[in-house]
Amino acid sequence: MRVNAITWLFQRITAAVLLVLLGVHLWLLYMNNTSEVISFAEAKARLMSAPYITLYVLLLLFGLFHALNGLYTVMVDMGIKPRKTAIGALLAVGLGLFGIGLISIFQFIM
Repeated sequence: MRVNAITWLFQRITAAVLLVLLGVHLWLLYMNNTSEVISFAEAKARLMSAPYITLYVLLLLFGLFHALNGLYTVMVDMGIKPRKTAIGALLAVGLGLFGIGLISIFQFIM
């Protein structure tokens, strides 16, 4: 398979996974909530559990891939020529945002 076909397939897979993960996220936060107002301590206690951490890391990972791959596709459609430069720049941005996201998620554990 060509790289474009693989990224096209991953774009569709990440879209489907994001729909499921966002549904789980909304269900956990709104339908599974017993109180009207959630305190910071309750939110921190929830985020310290492994399922919540896994959910948010997966949302971050799949969301970043989906967004940056979509941006790359738009850039290619607009006629960007140095594709390797664009891929490198988007990869650097993606890794930076993933690192910031992980730091933000794990701030609740520390």
